[in-house]
Amino acid sequence: MKDSEVKEFMSEIRKRLLDFHCPRWEEMPDVELYADQVVNYIERHLSALDVEGEGHLLTASMINNYVKMKLIPAPVKKRYGVRQLARLVVICTLKRDFSIAELSTMMQTVLAKYENVEAYNRFCAEMEMTIRSVFRHEEIPAAGACMEDQIIRAVMMAFANKLLAHCTIREYTMAAPRDGDVSAEQA
Repeated sequence: MKDSEVKEFMSEIRKRLLDFHCPRWEEMPDVELYADQVVNYIERHLSALDVEGEGHLLTASMINNYVKMKLIPAPVKKRYGVRQLARLVVICTLKRDFSIAELSTMMQTVLAKYENVEAYNRFCAEMEMTIRSVFRHEEIPAAGACMEDQIIRAVMMAFANKLLAHCTIREYTMAAPRDGDVSAEQA
């Protein structure tokens, strides 16, 4: 791939991340969804975060496993509501960076302080703010004074920095000459 193509491709990924909007509680569907609809919803709304192009952030069997592990409440008549969707957004965002035990502890700790709606909306706002700050190399304002806000900040900082690392590595590997390619210095 030419340097200009790599830069354009990576510029599109960065723009997608800087424009990312995590749906707030109030923006979630007001009807309950079946598992396949949940998968489509999550994939559609979190695809911008898949900088490695792996796809499949969630499957129906993953949802079943999260229910068995008590990370999300069980569906009612095979349908999932906003509470389950919100938790799945959190899980799917952070599962590559944190263990299930860490995710469970984090959610329990934050939910002990905040109601579901406030906890989730704080998570979304923090995610958007840290991604933008990290990718723009801007200073991040101090986290709230309570431990729960500091947990959300620390988790999102780790997530945003890992996204930046993945983008930087991907850009390097796309631009690096491959075996058999002739570099400018060798030509």
